[in-house]
Amino acid sequence: MDGFASWAKDLLVSRGALVEDESGEALGAMLPSALAKSLEAQEWLSLNFGAGPGRDDATEWLERFGRLLPAAPLVTSARSRRSSILRAVNAASVLDRELVIQNGIYRSPEERQGIARYYIFQFPYTVESDETSQGLCIACINASVNSVVMQPDALLRHVREEAEEETGADCQDPEIARVFPVALGLARLEVHRMATGIEMNANRRLARDSERIHSYYSDLLRQIGKRVTRHKGEPAAVAKEQSRAAATELDRTAKLKDLERKYALKIRIEPGDVLRISLPVREIEARLIRRKFERQARFHWNPVLGALESPWCEGCKGRAHPLFLCDDRAHFLCRDCQSPCTACGRQFCRACRPTCKCAAGGR
Repeated sequence: MDGFASWAKDLLVSRGALVEDESGEALGAMLPSALAKSLEAQEWLSLNFGAGPGRDDATEWLERFGRLLPAAPLVTSARSRRSSILRAVNAASVLDRELVIQNGIYRSPEERQGIARYYIFQFPYTVESDETSQGLCIACINASVNSVVMQPDALLRHVREEAEEETGADCQDPEIARVFPVALGLARLEVHRMATGIEMNANRRLARDSERIHSYYSDLLRQIGKRVTRHKGEPAAVAKEQSRAAATELDRTAKLKDLERKYALKIRIEPGDVLRISLPVREIEARLIRRKFERQARFHWNPVLGALESPWCEGCKGRAHPLFLCDDRAHFLCRDCQSPCTACGRQFCRACRPTCKCAAGGR
Protein backbone atom coordinates (compact mmCIF):
# COMPACT_ATOMS: atom_id res chain seq x y z
CA MET A 1 0.00 0.00 0.00
CA ASP A 2 1.38 3.39 -0.94
CA GLY A 3 0.38 6.96 -1.76
CA PHE A 4 -3.03 8.30 -0.74
CA ALA A 5 -4.28 5.01 0.73
CA SER A 6 -1.21 4.74 2.98
CA TRP A 7 -1.72 8.30 4.22
CA ALA A 8 -5.43 7.64 4.83
CA LYS A 9 -4.56 4.49 6.79
CA ASP A 10 -2.14 6.37 9.06
CA LEU A 11 -4.69 9.12 9.65
CA LEU A 12 -7.50 6.69 10.53
CA VAL A 13 -5.26 4.68 12.87
CA SER A 14 -4.20 7.89 14.65
CA ARG A 15 -7.90 8.65 15.26
CA GLY A 16 -8.62 5.26 16.82
CA ALA A 17 -9.82 3.21 13.83
CA LEU A 18 -8.93 -0.44 13.27
CA VAL A 19 -7.56 -0.67 9.73
CA GLU A 20 -6.94 -3.74 7.59
CA ASP A 21 -4.56 -3.61 4.63
CA GLU A 22 -6.05 -4.80 1.38
CA SER A 23 -4.49 -5.20 -2.03
CA GLY A 24 -3.21 -2.20 -3.96
CA GLU A 25 -4.72 1.14 -2.97
CA ALA A 26 -7.61 -0.40 -1.00
CA LEU A 27 -8.24 -0.48 2.74
CA GLY A 28 -10.95 -1.50 5.16
CA ALA A 29 -11.54 0.11 8.56
CA MET A 30 -13.74 -0.23 11.64
CA LEU A 31 -14.50 3.29 12.81
CA PRO A 32 -15.49 4.53 16.26
CA SER A 33 -18.97 6.02 16.11
CA ALA A 34 -17.74 9.61 16.57
CA LEU A 35 -15.22 9.18 13.77
CA ALA A 36 -17.83 7.65 11.47
CA LYS A 37 -20.10 10.60 12.14
CA SER A 38 -17.33 13.11 11.32
CA LEU A 39 -16.66 11.34 8.01
CA GLU A 40 -20.37 10.84 7.23
CA ALA A 41 -19.66 7.13 6.80
CA GLN A 42 -20.77 3.78 8.18
CA GLU A 43 -18.82 2.29 11.07
CA TRP A 44 -17.39 -0.26 8.63
CA LEU A 45 -15.58 1.66 5.89
CA SER A 46 -14.22 0.09 2.71
CA LEU A 47 -12.28 2.31 0.30
CA ASN A 48 -10.44 1.70 -2.96
CA PHE A 49 -8.35 4.50 -4.49
CA GLY A 50 -6.80 2.37 -7.21
CA ALA A 51 -7.59 2.50 -10.91
CA GLY A 52 -10.56 0.68 -12.41
CA PRO A 53 -14.30 0.45 -11.89
CA GLY A 54 -15.74 1.04 -8.45
CA ARG A 55 -12.87 3.28 -7.32
CA ASP A 56 -13.58 5.93 -4.68
CA ASP A 57 -13.07 9.60 -5.47
CA ALA A 58 -9.83 10.67 -3.76
CA THR A 59 -10.78 14.34 -4.03
CA GLU A 60 -14.04 13.79 -2.14
CA TRP A 61 -12.33 11.74 0.57
CA LEU A 62 -9.49 14.24 0.92
CA GLU A 63 -12.13 16.83 1.82
CA ARG A 64 -13.69 14.48 4.35
CA PHE A 65 -10.36 13.51 5.89
CA GLY A 66 -9.55 17.21 6.12
CA ARG A 67 -12.13 17.44 8.93
CA LEU A 68 -9.86 15.25 11.06
CA LEU A 69 -6.77 17.40 10.58
CA PRO A 70 -5.73 20.31 12.80
CA ALA A 71 -6.34 23.81 11.48
CA ALA A 72 -2.60 24.56 11.23
CA PRO A 73 0.30 22.35 10.15
CA LEU A 74 2.02 20.40 12.92
CA VAL A 75 5.69 19.85 13.61
CA THR A 76 6.31 16.43 15.13
CA SER A 77 9.57 15.03 16.46
CA ALA A 78 10.40 11.33 16.33
CA ARG A 79 13.31 9.14 17.32
CA SER A 80 14.52 5.75 16.27
CA ARG A 81 13.42 2.91 18.54
CA ARG A 82 16.91 1.49 18.45
CA SER A 83 20.32 2.92 17.80
CA SER A 84 22.41 0.85 15.42
CA ILE A 85 26.04 0.64 14.42
CA LEU A 86 26.13 0.82 10.65
CA ARG A 87 28.45 -1.17 8.44
CA ALA A 88 31.30 0.97 7.08
CA VAL A 89 31.33 1.90 3.40
CA ASN A 90 34.21 2.48 1.00
CA ALA A 91 34.30 6.30 0.95
CA ALA A 92 36.36 6.64 -2.25
CA SER A 93 34.20 4.13 -4.12
CA VAL A 94 30.97 5.88 -3.04
CA LEU A 95 32.25 9.32 -4.08
CA ASP A 96 33.54 8.01 -7.43
CA ARG A 97 30.22 6.33 -8.18
CA GLU A 98 27.62 8.72 -6.78
CA LEU A 99 28.95 12.26 -6.23
CA VAL A 100 29.58 12.88 -9.97
CA ILE A 101 31.83 15.97 -9.80
CA GLN A 102 32.00 17.45 -13.30
CA ASN A 103 34.77 20.06 -13.00
CA GLY A 104 36.77 19.26 -9.88
CA ILE A 105 38.36 16.52 -7.83
CA TYR A 106 38.23 15.26 -4.26
CA ARG A 107 41.06 14.29 -1.97
CA SER A 108 41.56 12.61 1.43
CA PRO A 109 38.13 11.01 1.95
CA GLU A 110 37.42 9.86 5.49
CA GLU A 111 34.41 7.86 6.63
CA ARG A 112 32.75 7.51 10.04
CA GLN A 113 29.39 6.93 11.71
CA GLY A 114 27.24 10.01 12.12
CA ILE A 115 23.77 11.27 12.98
CA ALA A 116 21.69 13.31 10.52
CA ARG A 117 18.73 15.60 11.24
CA TYR A 118 16.00 14.96 8.69
CA TYR A 119 12.95 17.11 8.01
CA ILE A 120 10.14 15.39 6.11
CA PHE A 121 7.61 17.89 4.73
CA GLN A 122 4.11 17.11 3.46
CA PHE A 123 2.65 19.47 0.86
CA PRO A 124 -1.04 19.08 -0.07
CA TYR A 125 -1.49 20.18 -3.67
CA THR A 126 -4.31 20.85 -6.12
CA VAL A 127 -3.96 20.81 -9.90
CA GLU A 128 -6.88 22.47 -11.70
CA SER A 129 -7.68 22.63 -15.39
CA ASP A 130 -11.02 21.49 -16.81
CA GLU A 131 -10.57 18.70 -14.25
CA THR A 132 -9.19 18.78 -10.69
CA SER A 133 -6.59 16.52 -9.12
CA GLN A 134 -5.51 16.62 -5.47
CA GLY A 135 -2.81 14.80 -3.57
CA LEU A 136 0.13 14.97 -1.20
CA CYS A 137 3.75 15.55 -2.16
CA ILE A 138 6.57 14.62 0.22
CA ALA A 139 9.95 16.36 0.31
CA CYS A 140 12.83 15.47 2.61
CA ILE A 141 15.91 17.50 3.56
CA ASN A 142 18.97 16.44 5.51
CA ALA A 143 19.68 19.65 7.43
CA SER A 144 22.97 18.40 8.90
CA VAL A 145 24.83 18.53 5.56
CA ASN A 146 22.34 20.45 3.36
CA SER A 147 21.48 17.50 1.16
CA VAL A 148 18.38 16.34 -0.70
CA VAL A 149 16.72 12.95 -0.18
CA MET A 150 15.54 11.76 -3.57
CA GLN A 151 13.34 8.91 -2.29
CA PRO A 152 11.41 10.61 0.53
CA ASP A 153 8.52 8.12 0.37
CA ALA A 154 10.87 5.20 1.07
CA LEU A 155 12.49 7.02 3.98
CA LEU A 156 9.08 7.92 5.40
CA ARG A 157 7.97 4.29 5.22
CA HIS A 158 11.09 3.29 7.14
CA VAL A 159 10.46 5.99 9.74
CA ARG A 160 6.89 4.79 10.26
CA GLU A 161 8.14 1.29 11.00
CA GLU A 162 11.29 2.05 12.98
CA ALA A 163 10.57 5.28 14.87
CA GLU A 164 8.37 6.50 17.69
CA GLU A 165 7.13 9.95 18.59
CA GLU A 166 9.45 11.93 20.81
CA THR A 167 7.30 13.52 23.50
CA GLY A 168 8.32 16.78 25.11
CA ALA A 169 10.53 17.84 22.21
CA ASP A 170 10.73 21.53 21.32
CA CYS A 171 8.86 22.00 18.04
CA GLN A 172 9.68 25.72 17.73
CA ASP A 173 12.61 24.86 15.48
CA PRO A 174 14.27 27.80 13.67
CA GLU A 175 16.01 25.36 11.32
CA ILE A 176 12.66 24.62 9.68
CA ALA A 177 12.58 28.16 8.30
CA ARG A 178 16.01 27.60 6.74
CA VAL A 179 15.21 24.32 4.99
CA PHE A 180 11.54 25.01 4.14
CA PRO A 181 12.25 27.00 0.90
CA VAL A 182 14.42 24.13 -0.36
CA ALA A 183 11.72 21.56 0.40
CA LEU A 184 9.08 23.75 -1.26
CA GLY A 185 11.22 24.05 -4.39
CA LEU A 186 11.54 20.25 -4.57
CA ALA A 187 7.78 19.88 -4.08
CA ARG A 188 7.06 22.34 -6.89
CA LEU A 189 9.27 20.40 -9.30
CA GLU A 190 7.64 17.10 -8.35
CA VAL A 191 4.06 18.43 -8.58
CA HIS A 192 4.78 19.99 -11.97
CA ARG A 193 6.20 16.66 -13.12
CA MET A 194 3.10 14.83 -11.91
CA ALA A 195 0.88 17.45 -13.60
CA THR A 196 2.46 16.82 -17.01
CA GLY A 197 -0.19 14.24 -17.96
CA ILE A 198 -3.03 16.57 -16.96
CA GLU A 199 -1.43 19.41 -18.92
CA MET A 200 -1.02 17.26 -22.04
CA ASN A 201 -4.66 16.14 -21.86
CA ALA A 202 -5.81 19.73 -21.35
CA ASN A 203 -3.74 20.95 -24.31
CA ARG A 204 -5.18 18.17 -26.48
CA ARG A 205 -8.75 19.13 -25.59
CA LEU A 206 -7.92 22.82 -26.03
CA ALA A 207 -6.61 22.16 -29.56
CA ARG A 208 -9.70 20.07 -30.39
CA ASP A 209 -12.20 22.65 -29.12
CA SER A 210 -10.27 25.55 -30.65
CA GLU A 211 -10.37 23.82 -34.02
CA ARG A 212 -14.15 23.42 -33.73
CA ILE A 213 -14.59 27.11 -32.92
CA HIS A 214 -12.30 28.16 -35.78
CA SER A 215 -14.24 25.93 -38.17
CA TYR A 216 -17.63 27.23 -36.99
CA TYR A 217 -16.71 30.91 -37.23
CA SER A 218 -14.85 30.45 -40.51
CA ASP A 219 -18.09 29.12 -42.03
CA LEU A 220 -19.97 32.13 -40.70
CA LEU A 221 -17.40 34.53 -42.14
CA ARG A 222 -17.51 32.79 -45.53
CA GLN A 223 -21.27 33.22 -45.62
CA ILE A 224 -20.91 36.89 -44.71
CA GLY A 225 -18.29 37.29 -47.46
CA LYS A 226 -20.71 35.84 -50.03
CA ARG A 227 -23.42 38.31 -48.96
CA VAL A 228 -20.94 41.19 -49.27
CA THR A 229 -20.22 40.05 -52.85
CA ARG A 230 -23.92 39.88 -53.69
CA HIS A 231 -24.54 43.41 -52.33
CA LYS A 232 -21.56 45.02 -54.05
CA GLY A 233 -23.56 47.94 -55.41
CA GLU A 234 -25.38 48.60 -52.12
CA PRO A 235 -23.07 50.50 -49.72
CA ALA A 236 -25.50 50.34 -46.80
CA ALA A 237 -25.93 46.56 -47.11
CA VAL A 238 -22.18 46.04 -47.49
CA ALA A 239 -21.47 48.16 -44.41
CA LYS A 240 -24.02 46.13 -42.42
CA GLU A 241 -22.39 42.82 -43.43
CA GLN A 242 -18.91 44.17 -42.67
CA SER A 243 -20.11 45.22 -39.22
CA ARG A 244 -21.52 41.72 -38.75
CA ALA A 245 -18.15 40.23 -39.79
CA ALA A 246 -16.28 42.40 -37.23
CA ALA A 247 -18.71 41.32 -34.48
CA THR A 248 -18.22 37.67 -35.51
CA GLU A 249 -14.43 38.05 -35.24
CA LEU A 250 -14.78 39.59 -31.77
CA ASP A 251 -17.06 36.78 -30.71
CA ARG A 252 -14.58 34.16 -31.98
CA THR A 253 -11.72 35.84 -30.09
CA ALA A 254 -13.79 35.90 -26.88
CA LYS A 255 -14.71 32.22 -27.23
CA LEU A 256 -11.06 31.26 -27.75
CA LYS A 257 -10.03 33.23 -24.66
CA ASP A 258 -12.75 31.48 -22.66
CA LEU A 259 -11.31 28.14 -23.79
CA GLU A 260 -7.79 29.17 -22.76
CA ARG A 261 -9.07 30.09 -19.30
CA LYS A 262 -11.00 26.82 -19.06
CA TYR A 263 -8.00 24.65 -19.90
CA ALA A 264 -5.29 26.76 -18.21
CA LEU A 265 -3.30 24.78 -15.66
CA LYS A 266 -3.49 26.15 -12.13
CA ILE A 267 -1.35 24.55 -9.43
CA ARG A 268 -1.74 25.31 -5.74
CA ILE A 269 0.70 23.92 -3.16
CA GLU A 270 0.15 24.44 0.56
CA PRO A 271 2.43 23.79 3.55
CA GLY A 272 1.50 20.71 5.56
CA ASP A 273 2.84 18.78 8.53
CA VAL A 274 6.54 18.38 9.22
CA LEU A 275 8.30 15.39 10.77
CA ARG A 276 11.72 15.93 12.34
CA ILE A 277 13.86 12.90 13.09
CA SER A 278 17.51 12.05 13.69
CA LEU A 279 18.81 8.88 12.04
CA PRO A 280 22.21 7.16 11.87
CA VAL A 281 24.19 7.59 8.64
CA ARG A 282 27.70 6.99 7.35
CA GLU A 283 29.43 10.37 7.10
CA ILE A 284 32.08 10.98 4.43
CA GLU A 285 34.39 13.99 4.69
CA ALA A 286 36.66 15.07 1.85
CA ARG A 287 38.49 18.05 0.34
CA LEU A 288 36.90 19.24 -2.91
CA ILE A 289 39.26 21.13 -5.22
CA ARG A 290 38.53 23.41 -8.17
CA ARG A 291 41.66 25.05 -9.67
CA LYS A 292 43.29 27.02 -6.82
CA PHE A 293 40.27 26.89 -4.52
CA GLU A 294 39.21 24.06 -2.24
CA ARG A 295 36.69 23.42 0.52
CA GLN A 296 36.18 20.80 3.19
CA ALA A 297 32.84 19.09 2.65
CA ARG A 298 30.71 16.47 4.38
CA PHE A 299 28.34 14.05 2.66
CA HIS A 300 25.98 11.45 4.07
CA TRP A 301 25.49 7.94 2.79
CA ASN A 302 21.93 6.95 3.70
CA PRO A 303 21.74 3.29 4.81
CA VAL A 304 17.95 3.12 4.40
CA LEU A 305 18.16 4.10 0.73
CA GLY A 306 21.62 2.64 0.13
CA ALA A 307 22.73 5.85 -1.60
CA LEU A 308 24.78 9.00 -1.19
CA GLU A 309 22.54 12.02 -0.72
CA SER A 310 23.07 14.84 -3.22
CA PRO A 311 24.04 18.27 -1.83
CA TRP A 312 21.70 21.08 -2.73
CA CYS A 313 22.81 23.77 -5.17
CA GLU A 314 23.99 26.91 -3.36
CA GLY A 315 22.62 29.00 -6.21
CA CYS A 316 19.01 27.84 -6.71
CA LYS A 317 18.73 25.37 -3.76
CA GLY A 318 17.79 22.56 -6.14
CA ARG A 319 19.56 19.21 -6.36
CA ALA A 320 23.22 19.56 -7.44
CA HIS A 321 23.55 16.33 -9.39
CA PRO A 322 25.78 16.21 -11.32
CA LEU A 323 27.87 18.49 -9.10
CA PHE A 324 29.73 21.54 -10.43
CA LEU A 325 32.14 23.73 -8.44
CA CYS A 326 32.42 27.47 -9.04
CA ASP A 327 35.81 28.94 -9.93
CA ASP A 328 35.96 31.54 -7.14
CA ARG A 329 34.84 29.78 -3.94
CA ALA A 330 34.12 26.18 -4.99
CA HIS A 331 30.38 26.69 -4.37
CA PHE A 332 28.19 23.63 -5.00
CA LEU A 333 26.21 24.27 -8.20
CA CYS A 334 23.76 22.47 -10.45
CA ARG A 335 24.17 22.53 -14.22
CA ASP A 336 21.90 25.58 -14.69
CA CYS A 337 23.62 27.68 -12.01
CA GLN A 338 27.05 27.34 -13.65
CA SER A 339 25.78 27.73 -17.23
CA PRO A 340 26.90 30.63 -19.49
CA CYS A 341 25.35 34.09 -19.19
CA THR A 342 22.35 34.47 -21.51
CA ALA A 343 23.65 37.87 -22.66
CA CYS A 344 27.44 37.61 -23.06
CA GLY A 345 27.99 33.83 -23.01
CA ARG A 346 30.48 33.92 -20.12
CA GLN A 347 30.16 31.39 -17.32
CA PHE A 348 29.52 32.75 -13.83
CA CYS A 349 28.43 31.39 -10.45
CA ARG A 350 24.83 32.15 -9.43
CA ALA A 351 25.79 31.59 -5.78
CA CYS A 352 28.44 34.33 -5.97
CA ARG A 353 26.14 36.81 -7.74
CA PRO A 354 22.55 36.68 -9.05
CA THR A 355 23.41 38.32 -12.40
CA CYS A 356 26.44 38.48 -14.66
CA LYS A 357 28.97 41.35 -14.39
CA CYS A 358 28.52 42.17 -18.08
CA ALA A 359 26.78 45.40 -19.09
CA ALA A 360 23.57 43.58 -19.97
CA GLY A 361 23.42 41.89 -16.56
CA GLY A 362 22.30 38.59 -18.05
CA ARG A 363 21.25 35.57 -16.02
